[in-house]
Formats: sequence, structure tokens, C-alpha cells
Amino acid sequence: MEFHSDKMQTLLRLALCGGGAALLYAGAVRLPALEDRRPWLEEHKLQVIALGAAALFGLSLLILPRPVDEGEQATAEYCDGYQPVE
Repeated sequence: MEFHSDKMQTLLRLALCGGGAALLYAGAVRLPALEDRRPWLEEHKLQVIALGAAALFGLSLLILPRPVDEGEQATAEYCDGYQPVE
């Protein structure tokens, strides 16, 4: 059940970042300073929103990192048949 909750939180974070990126795009298209870039922004609307969502998602992970379980930090064990080289 914990995995399901973590996955839902990540999807919610991604959805919020996508919505925020769409709002930022809508505001950027209306800025008079970007008047000369408006045709390019309108032509590449999906790519601009996706890039903005990715940037917001990365920033959200930097500001509010995912909580780490103790089980995830378990020390790595060697695979069967592994012989360390000295």
C-alpha cells in the first residue's frame, strides 16, 4: 500500500507542475516583452509546456524531496557468484 501512496503523490506533483506550466505559458504569451517570440511560442506550445512542467517538477524535488524509507537505504548485497577483486 505504501508504494501505491508514493506513486499517487508523485503523479499529483507532476499534474500540479503541468498545470502550473500551462498557466505560465498562458501568461508568457500575453507579455508584451515576448511579442516578437509569440509565433514561435504558439507553434511549439506543447514542447514549451512540457519543458516548463519538467523544470517545475525538478525544482519541486529540490525544494521538497521525496521521503526516503529505511528499507530503501539498505546496504547493497553482492549478486550470486560475485568475487571482489583485490
